[in-house]
Amino acid sequence: MALMSNYTVFYDEVSGKWVVRRHGSVKKTADFDTQAKAIDRAKELAKKSGGKVNIKSREGKVRAKVSKGKN
Repeated sequence: MALMSNYTVFYDEVSGKWVVRRHGSVKKTADFDTQAKAIDRAKELAKKSGGKVNIKSREGKVRAKVSKGKN
């Protein structure tokens, strides 16, 4: 069984993009122009691994957590 991967969606002020990053990684997984697109991608990735998604506001505060366990 593959390891569960959790993801965070956050706003990068330097690039002006919404970023998806796997927990424990220093590299971004992907970046998007809108938060909605970033959230959709993070949910897809988390669903594949049974992980969770933390969604942060532009200010960096966690505003939602989504569990996407394997079906």
